[in-house]
Amino acid sequence: MGRHKTIMLLITYKCNLRCSYCYEPKIDKFTLTSDKAKTIIEQQLASLGDAYDSVEIQFMGGEPLLQFPLIREVSEWLWVKPLDKHLMVLFAPTNGTLLTDEMKKWFYENRQRFNLGLSFDGDIDMQNVNRSGSFKDVDLDFFSSTWPEQSVKMTVSPATVSMLFKGVNFLHGKGFKYISADLAMGDNIEWTKNDLITFKSELKKLSDLYISNSELIPFSMLRLDVTRLSDGHAKALKTCSCGEDMVCIDWNGKSYACHLFSPIALPMEKAAASNILYDFSNHNQFISQECRSCALCEICNRCSGMNYICNGDVAKPSTFHCNAFKILYVANCRFAMQRASNAQDWQLLKQIQNSINAIA
Repeated sequence: MGRHKTIMLLITYKCNLRCSYCYEPKIDKFTLTSDKAKTIIEQQLASLGDAYDSVEIQFMGGEPLLQFPLIREVSEWLWVKPLDKHLMVLFAPTNGTLLTDEMKKWFYENRQRFNLGLSFDGDIDMQNVNRSGSFKDVDLDFFSSTWPEQSVKMTVSPATVSMLFKGVNFLHGKGFKYISADLAMGDNIEWTKNDLITFKSELKKLSDLYISNSELIPFSMLRLDVTRLSDGHAKALKTCSCGEDMVCIDWNGKSYACHLFSPIALPMEKAAASNILYDFSNHNQFISQECRSCALCEICNRCSGMNYICNGDVAKPSTFHCNAFKILYVANCRFAMQRASNAQDWQLLKQIQNSINAIA
């Protein structure tokens, strides 16, 4: 069975917004040319061999739609070019504020072969606080109707954590089936103990929402598989394929493990050092001894790239992240147990209880 390869192209360092939690300094204004992008793609595809049966090409930024002509040219070149056997998926994340009628027409016509993923932080208050007052500039209906299976991505900051329930509920009301959410992380983000208490309360309200509305798909923070801890074969490994089945390529052709290890998120020297310091195929480098001793290590959603940004060490998550994940785990256990009980799924209820007992 082949694997899936993700090729990230950093097509621009520029962005038209200044999000409150952004870890990309946007000091440099580098952009990728269409010819360079095509050369990189050809080289990457030629190197896949028989180890992969599918590949996803991601047009990354900055704000990728600032380079829409490149996205269109490279995509249409790929669609007519006789490539190889690999199944091709094209994707770009966007803040959604720059979509013109011309762009909407092109993306809608190609919606089956190009996924545009919206980053949007909740309701009007959350979006405007986090993302430069941009609520009015985003056509939410276009995204939810054009790509109904694509997740909308929201980032929760200290300023908006108290609105988490309201924001998720709003996005469901706008027709988004899947909602992905992360807590803002970075060396300039200041979380407090009170924020953790608020986070716990908001998760409880969201659990109640999904219990009362079983037709809704829980947002990402309440989709943790808590039963994995009862699986004696589970192992604590690197949590993503960065540097292995994932590569990020800068405007000048230099490769990095993912965008979080690249110069768009890090000083140039620190980005370059990551390729020297770490063998990304050696998973032992990505788990600290402290994490190994944690009962939740197997299911923890720690991010190696964000650890490197914040601490200069891929294996060292922040104290806040650890505490937030423990709160998240407890919330997921309660939520899963309530759903299993309501469904009278006694086998699942026993699995969850065994998982809890394993760390008690």
